[in-house]
Amino acid sequence: MKFFNKIYRVTFRFLTRKVIFKFYYWLCSRKPIKEDKVTFLELRLPQLSNNYQLLHKELTTKYDLDVNVHYIRQGFARGTDKYKRIFAFLKDAATSKYLILNEGSDISGGLKKREGQHIMNTWHGCGAFKKFGRSTADKIFGDTAKNAERYPAHPEYDLVTVSSPEVAWAYVEAMGKEANPDCIKPLGLSRTDVFYDPEFIANAKENVLKTVPASKGKKILLYAPTFRGRTKGAFSPSELDIKKFYDNFHDDYVLLFKHHPITHERPQIPAEYSDFAFDVTDSLSIEDLICASDICISDYSSLIFEYSLFEKPMIFFAFDLDEYFDWRGFYYDYDELTPGPVVSTNEEMIDYIKHVDERFDKEKVHEFKKKFMASCDGNATYKVIREFFGTEISKYRKSSGKVEVSVVVPSYNTEEFIDTCLSSIANQTFKDIEVIVVDDGSTDNTVKKINKFVKKDNRFRLIEQEHSNAGEARNKGLREAKGKYIVFWDSDDFFEPQAIEDLYDRAEAKKADIVICRHCKYDTKSGMKMYVQSSIAFLPEEEVFSRHEIPERIINVTTNVPWNKFFRVDFVRENGIEFQSIEKANDAFFSMSCMAFAERVCFLDEYLVNWRTGQSISTTTDPKRSPLCVFKAFEKTKDFLVSRGIYDEVKRSFINKALGSYLYTVSTFVGQQNINNFKTAFNYFKDEAFQKLEAPEDMKACIYREEKYELYKSIKEGDMVPIFMKMLTDSQARAEKINSKLLTRKENVDKKYDRMKNSFAYKVGMKVTWLPRTINAKLHGTKE
Repeated sequence: MKFFNKIYRVTFRFLTRKVIFKFYYWLCSRKPIKEDKVTFLELRLPQLSNNYQLLHKELTTKYDLDVNVHYIRQGFARGTDKYKRIFAFLKDAATSKYLILNEGSDISGGLKKREGQHIMNTWHGCGAFKKFGRSTADKIFGDTAKNAERYPAHPEYDLVTVSSPEVAWAYVEAMGKEANPDCIKPLGLSRTDVFYDPEFIANAKENVLKTVPASKGKKILLYAPTFRGRTKGAFSPSELDIKKFYDNFHDDYVLLFKHHPITHERPQIPAEYSDFAFDVTDSLSIEDLICASDICISDYSSLIFEYSLFEKPMIFFAFDLDEYFDWRGFYYDYDELTPGPVVSTNEEMIDYIKHVDERFDKEKVHEFKKKFMASCDGNATYKVIREFFGTEISKYRKSSGKVEVSVVVPSYNTEEFIDTCLSSIANQTFKDIEVIVVDDGSTDNTVKKINKFVKKDNRFRLIEQEHSNAGEARNKGLREAKGKYIVFWDSDDFFEPQAIEDLYDRAEAKKADIVICRHCKYDTKSGMKMYVQSSIAFLPEEEVFSRHEIPERIINVTTNVPWNKFFRVDFVRENGIEFQSIEKANDAFFSMSCMAFAERVCFLDEYLVNWRTGQSISTTTDPKRSPLCVFKAFEKTKDFLVSRGIYDEVKRSFINKALGSYLYTVSTFVGQQNINNFKTAFNYFKDEAFQKLEAPEDMKACIYREEKYELYKSIKEGDMVPIFMKMLTDSQARAEKINSKLLTRKENVDKKYDRMKNSFAYKVGMKVTWLPRTINAKLHGTKE
């Protein structure tokens, strides 16, 4: 009988997976792909699993997409119900532009990806702990290597998300992606973003307290083992001795059980311990428990990776380690991998918990986190959506019907660049914007070109003022702004299409007062773009930060320009911060004050702004500026910080920023060989600026870099002429070095060009294209 049952199972599997499912999918594929259709496959659970929840929420709340979710309930649904679910999934999958999975299955693994279709697996666990997929071919748990080849669990993926670069190799092996290993990308797992959200963590603790009132005033022991057996008949272990735990810990702890969600059999908690031990498998999420628990007891569950984000104690109750190794195996040596004690008895666990304060090795957990969770930084959902959907998804973005972001653009005689600038703003993927262009008395065709945008796009507005400065122009825009957020972009720069969308999403997700992004330096003459790496310095480990976390660095985190920052309007207005009305450096007071007062600042590691250089004139680069504007900007900022009572808190950061800016200002006049401006700035720096900063006599403790300290000291105490000559010599040396590099680069290009002209392919190409080139030249009156 067993023989015939086996024959039946083998035949049935072959007919369904290789014939019926494929034919039905092919039949449904006769219809065209729907460009806005997204299908999620939830294989086992009756609701969205945690690694889907944030992705699904983002896609359904922010975008007009046709989002479908299918619950196969594998291992739970039976008979016709099961196959109705499978066929419904296959029907939707066949016409979906985007297909999202979170584990492997021979149902989805046999799908042939259609041209133009994209498939992603978000994988449901972090790290790489117990083996799965093809890695288990030699284990009891796994399928045979022959069956794994015949019935693949994974289709052709565009993307598989993992928690760290360290573990990518394991997923390549488990999914059989040796031919396309680059689809495995360490973007982090969406489910981990909640662990960086203070509001979520607070709510999680409240949920636990509400569900388990007995936990009030007590610590929480979480027991969260993985399942045993095969998935269809999964059960939970019962070796933890509740009585012994009760006898030792009921005064100080509660014990919470969180069994694996696919388990069918779970051990019962005796009634006499009902005020101490609680099964919360169906009443609390694992995310809530990870946030609230003080000690986690597990075995081979991947939840240890998420739990490590909090750097709290873990115990590994591996009473069946040898058996489990034979059953399934591990990607790393178990004893070396685990960031906590490995025990096999209840007595060992109890002893460790009693002495946890002296035995817990937090550094070991920290290193574990760095190794296996490096890509889980609170922004995984954003990164995954951007990587998988690209910028195409932006066209489906929902409109709120109101202005969300105000874009303020000061302009002055930028007729050559204003079209490029405003076009890049008009074409932003985020549409709920207003664009306030404030012209600072242009004398060329700038206003005429602005009016073209005002006439054809009702989001654009023009305000004109007599020629003053960019600070005054930006202030007018700030006073008129209706948006929740505001950016100040210059009229000679241009911006990536998704710039506002990315900045807005980050600000909303992190409840930020300021979001800082990266920028590119665009040379007007050569058209070359350089990705600037040095504009963001002194970034802290915290994703969201303020002066409270980094008082000695907060002013130095970024440059004083406003165009690489995205501001919450109410934050700016409530603190009474505006731009300074001076010729040069009118943005310094605004930017530094905002950085000092913001309670929530975050960084977006995207290049969104193209900063143009090499142009002759703009609102921000009037050559008639005063050589003392930078000094005046810092002095005003200092007075403002003093008046608000926070100068002493950020003093070291401010002094470093000020001295660096003063030095740069003086050195620019060396480069211009403008001795009068150099003399004015140098003498002010030496005779007044140091004193107004209230820097200590021995500044060494205040200065970050020792070599800078020596230079500042020489300016404070030295003679102008030798310092001028040294700066001039250094400037010339830098120029010669740059010229040498450019000359070498030109020589290399010339050599490549000569090799190309002498190549066989070039000569053949010239002969083949001779006739069309000649005809084209005759038609247009140009040389061939």
